[in-house]
Amino acid sequence: MQSENSRQSAAAIVLFFGLLAQATTTFDLSADFSLQNNPNQAWQYGYSETNSLDPAQFRIDKSTGTLGQIGFWHPSVSDRPGSGYYPYIAYNSAKQTSLGSSNGWAARASEVAMEGSNSGQYSLIRFVAPASGTYKITARFEGIHFGLSSTDVHVLYNATSLFDAEIEGYGGDPAFHAVEGTSPTAAYSGQIDLKANDTVTFACGYGKNKTNFSDTTGLFAQVILLSEAGSRK
Repeated sequence: MQSENSRQSAAAIVLFFGLLAQATTTFDLSADFSLQNNPNQAWQYGYSETNSLDPAQFRIDKSTGTLGQIGFWHPSVSDRPGSGYYPYIAYNSAKQTSLGSSNGWAARASEVAMEGSNSGQYSLIRFVAPASGTYKITARFEGIHFGLSSTDVHVLYNATSLFDAEIEGYGGDPAFHAVEGTSPTAAYSGQIDLKANDTVTFACGYGKNKTNFSDTTGLFAQVILLSEAGSRK
């Protein structure tokens, strides 16, 4: 009888931890990043058609390229600055900090990098909610250009702003450049209820100086499904 009770207790523990493991699902921008697929599961890599954050302005990046350990998404086929190159989204696939374009910036291991266009188009990464539920959103932006990034960064829920900040300075790997500037980093954390197909957008623009010169900005982001609608007690 004791043995049967032990088996039942063990089964209950396994069931409990199984349900606990299913309670949250993490969508990590760095861990999930793909240079082959766009859209990539819940993630979309793109840009704004104009200098507007209106969701209707979102466009999907069409072209990829690589520079050493750094991979890029571009609006269209382009391997050097010019038409179709900006806005870009980049990703460091290495396990250590790597230099980017013209050795002018450095991205940490698995860091995503963003840069808008000189006409004000935004670099955009969009998360599309796969299910209705409660989500936790975290984002850390940091200037990673040695020329000191000067950008505006945002987190949006559909068309509603959740977070807006200015990046002014360098807040990346200090082994590559001293941390400096009035606001070299900016971070957001919040919880929100999303319906299936609602969007959370991470955006990087050309900043208040209205130029994308030396603007590369790093991003680490996660969206965690805490509980699905209908499963809450």
